[in-house]
Amino acid sequence: MATTLTAAAATAVTLLLLIPLSDNPVTAVVLVFLMALTGFTVNPVVTSLAVRFAGDAPTLTSALTTSAYNTGIAAGSAVAGRALDSRLGLTGPVLVGAVSAALTLLPLIALTLRAPSRTPGISAAHTTPVPARDDAVPSPRH
Repeated sequence: MATTLTAAAATAVTLLLLIPLSDNPVTAVVLVFLMALTGFTVNPVVTSLAVRFAGDAPTLTSALTTSAYNTGIAAGSAVAGRALDSRLGLTGPVLVGAVSAALTLLPLIALTLRAPSRTPGISAAHTTPVPARDDAVPSPRH
C-alpha cells in the first residue's frame, strides 16, 4: 500500500506542478517524464495484489485488472478532451489528471486505515523437504 499511496500522491503533485511550470520546455519534459514514471508505478503493484487475492481465478483477475486500466484510460481521455475544449484550455487535461490522481488517494487511504497492522516477527519456515527435480541444473561448486 505504501508504494501505491506514494505513487498516486506523486502523480497528483507532478500534474499539479505541470500547470504553472509547463511554460519552460525543459521543466515540462522533466515533469511529463516524472508523471509517466509515477503514474505507471501503480499498475503492476495493484495487479500483483489482485492476483494474490484472486483465489482460483488469477488469470481472470489479471485480465479484468488490465481491462479496468484500459477503461480508465479511455474515460480519462474523453474527460480530458472535453476539458481541453472548455474554457480551461491547455490546463484542462492536466487538471483532470491531477483531480483523478487525487481522487485515487481516497480509497487507498481508506484501505490503508482499514487494513490490520502487521507486527514484525519470525514467520514459520516451510519444514517439509522439497524433493529434487531431475531436470534441475546443478549448482556450481566452489
